[in-house]
Amino acid sequence: MIDEKAAIESAKAYALKNFINCWDYDIHLAALVELDGVQYWEINTNLASPPGTPFYEQILPSPIRYYVDPQTGECVGYKTHRDKQISQCNR
Repeated sequence: MIDEKAAIESAKAYALKNFINCWDYDIHLAALVELDGVQYWEINTNLASPPGTPFYEQILPSPIRYYVDPQTGECVGYKTHRDKQISQCNR
């Protein structure tokens, strides 16, 4: 099983590869959760501008959760505050 730090790095790598303004470098928390009988690392962070972005280009943060398989370390999905279910990661 991967640890919390590895789960955060997996979610961050997926986010930075697939989205713009997708990772809050200041706030990211990990917790083991069980959804529908399956265990995941849930990584809570925000959709936010990267460090050094000029003030006039910054976006307001919005929560997003990434889900990482604790056995393989693969990011398997994500969910924003508007989603009712996990969106599958493109593999």
